Amino acid sequence: MRILIIGSGQIGAFLAKGLSSEHDIVVIEKNRDTVERIRETLDVLAIQGDGDSLATLREAEIEKADIVLAVSGDDRTNILASLLSDSFGVSRTIVRIRDVNYLEYPVLLKKPGILIINPASIISEKISGLLSAPFAWKTETLAMGKINMLKLKIEAGTPIVGKKLSELGPPESWIFVAVSRNGQIAIPKGETKLKAGDYVFAFGIPSVLQRLKELLGVEEEKVHSVVIIGGGKLGRTVAKTLSESGISVKLIESNSERARLTAEELQNVMVFMGDATDTETLKEAGAASADYFIALTGDDENNVFSALLAKNLGAKRAMVLYTKSDYIDVIEAIGVDRAISVRLAIANEILSLLRLGGVAHVALVEEGKAEVLEFEMTKNTKILGTPLQKAGFPSGAIVGIVVRGNDVIIPRGDYKPEVGDRLVVFALPDSIKNVEKILG
Repeated sequence: MRILIIGSGQIGAFLAKGLSSEHDIVVIEKNRDTVERIRETLDVLAIQGDGDSLATLREAEIEKADIVLAVSGDDRTNILASLLSDSFGVSRTIVRIRDVNYLEYPVLLKKPGILIINPASIISEKISGLLSAPFAWKTETLAMGKINMLKLKIEAGTPIVGKKLSELGPPESWIFVAVSRNGQIAIPKGETKLKAGDYVFAFGIPSVLQRLKELLGVEEEKVHSVVIIGGGKLGRTVAKTLSESGISVKLIESNSERARLTAEELQNVMVFMGDATDTETLKEAGAASADYFIALTGDDENNVFSALLAKNLGAKRAMVLYTKSDYIDVIEAIGVDRAISVRLAIANEILSLLRLGGVAHVALVEEGKAEVLEFEMTKNTKILGTPLQKAGFPSGAIVGIVVRGNDVIIPRGDYKPEVGDRLVVFALPDSIKNVEKILG
């Protein structure tokens, strides 16, 4: 499949690298140095130019593209590129738009082949999911909302430390599909013993949260108060969403003009003008007594530092937004409770919309150390009626959940796929191609 990517910032480069192993990728990027770096490091065709230029699009042979991903940092470029793609007959275009004022653009909404994603809305949804399950380190919604994936930490002294997975009883509506230990992810077996400090990934229906809390020995209170730093588009979106859900929200913004505009826009949010890396500002905003402190500026270092200050003052939990891929292990090690990767959140949304070859790549895990995929069984699926244990499934992958109509099934070895079944698979990178051959 030929995929044209417009813009090679963090999102575009990440997608180009991930998709280039199986698809023909063409990248349009206006920065000369970035183009040279792409040519040296990725097996893609990189073209220097503007993504909204007819001449550049023709040079990229846009008429041959099956899919266009307009993910540059400029909304207008992305919008015009998507409309031009549609005029050239491209069947599917995914366009990233940051400014909410463009989301109601009538010409875009009339184009069925153009799909719009808004980063602030995506990340706001991730944050809301984490606040609804405060004991989870990561949440994802799978299988059209019927399944949750949770990343959970095994704390010292919890009931399941030292136990084999087989001793936890047969899973009925949840299953542990992976264990992360010392930064390495593995597919567990029944004999796998859980250790303090491990992270486990669980698939299950939303109603299993209480059962998982019991297994982990979690006692938690509902989130009532939140302090946010960052009054940009994302910070305002998150503040508005949380405020409307009944949570008391305070927001810190260092820019005086932006702080004033934020206060005018968000009538139910108390806005403080100041530096969130300053202890007195944090105290004034109530960080010491906050149930959650959320750092949403565009500066990774400031986010982490302010979160650590807030925790030191007494904030119960802290969540940070980060952009640098090597930050995740550091963030977890130094005591920040939750972390959200900008590029992973957006890339996951784009990959889930692509559904290439009958498979939706719905979630990249830990900067690509693993992946969650959804397969819908059709009449052409090779293993219809074949027990899973005889399907030659690789050891680096597991079918965690099956959705059949309104029913959720935890498949065992004797499970036989039927037409219409939706299989949710957790796979390590080396196993993905084999899984696609079996289920695709």
